[in-house]
Amino acid sequence: MTEYWVSQGNKWCDFCKIFLSNNPATIRNHELGQRHKDNVAKRLSDMRKDKATKDKQEKEAAHALQQIEAKARRSYQNDIASFKEARESHTAALDDKEGGPV
Repeated sequence: MTEYWVSQGNKWCDFCKIFLSNNPATIRNHELGQRHKDNVAKRLSDMRKDKATKDKQEKEAAHALQQIEAKARRSYQNDIASFKEARESHTAALDDKEGGPV
């Protein structure tokens, strides 16, 4: 059986957005290069900024939700108080009608 040539393929660098020859020397040389190191540092910096922004938005959302809950609780307490007043006045009116001449 005869041997035939097979391509080694290429390796994609996600940080630099380029293809490299798929052999250890080329990969090591690329990863030790300044451009790759800069791209890795930039990606890490962007990830930190994105996380900080996300954390800030979550904190603001939690604060807004707390405010909404507090307003809803106050409104509920007001509704209960007005319901009690209405029930008491309605009960008093019924008592007056029953106590009067029939």
